Amino acid sequence: MPVINFKEIPESKPSKEKPGTQDEFELFARDFLEFMGYTIASNPDRGADEGKDLIVEERRTGVGGETTIRWLVSCKHLAHSGESVKPKVEQNINDRVASHCCQGFIGMYSTLQSSGLSKTLEGLKSSFEVQVFDGERIEKHLLASSNGIILARRYFPHSIKTWQAENPQPADIFVKAPKLFCQCTETDLLDPKPKGIIVLGEKQNNDGKWITEDVYWCLKGPADRVLEERFIKRDLTTSWEDIPDVTIPLVFLKWVMMTLNKVKAGEISDVAFDKLKIFLMALFPYVTRDMTSDEKERLQSLFSIPSIFGGMGNSF
Repeated sequence: MPVINFKEIPESKPSKEKPGTQDEFELFARDFLEFMGYTIASNPDRGADEGKDLIVEERRTGVGGETTIRWLVSCKHLAHSGESVKPKVEQNINDRVASHCCQGFIGMYSTLQSSGLSKTLEGLKSSFEVQVFDGERIEKHLLASSNGIILARRYFPHSIKTWQAENPQPADIFVKAPKLFCQCTETDLLDPKPKGIIVLGEKQNNDGKWITEDVYWCLKGPADRVLEERFIKRDLTTSWEDIPDVTIPLVFLKWVMMTLNKVKAGEISDVAFDKLKIFLMALFPYVTRDMTSDEKERLQSLFSIPSIFGGMGNSF
């Protein structure tokens, strides 16, 4: 099922309800192609477009040096009607490419091309290069990177908000993405998304208190059985939780409060406490949000101030 609803971009015709928005799909096409690595040679403008919506350039480097390919871009935004792009609305492609001194044609379509247009474009490939970015292909590129998602959020805010709520990504808050390796197999439990379990090993002391003596995290199955056996030999009673569950905000908060309460009550060993710090810091990006530009700037200032003076220098 498509993630992006191209109807969020207004129709490519003047509207009394939304005046001045008829160029938005062309502006999106410009920004998308620039995001893809093309250089904008001719921007969209109003009035007679002489068969082109914009022109972009692609620089290719090979053994013979650098070559610049000029692409004529044609934008067809038919998402509101749901119709495919037919030859009757994409005419004289050969002449248009030649008249603008281009060596390639790019179709930017919010719907699919019709079978008739597909045959026409296939026939033109013997004369020049042809590319088509339909809605599905555009979506694939946008969702494949953080910069693409930022661009998509600008033009399709409702679609991306819904998608991100169902497909949360770790916040970009650390210089390097945290890793959490299985303590039996060395598998990264956070790649490509959280998996495995975390296990607490506890023992009752002479006062009747249950003390968390040690912690491990690992893949389910054989790895867990190997590590659990080591805890059993140490007379430790185990309890566990799925790591993906700990990334649920309220569950994560429960673990933070549990750790603080155990520290206050003297019910956690230094070894277990240090391991829980590593675990919670590794999962934190999956619970929090990205920082704003102001917050990033403020954080840099705080890290330059020693913690003894109220900053965050040497805090972790």
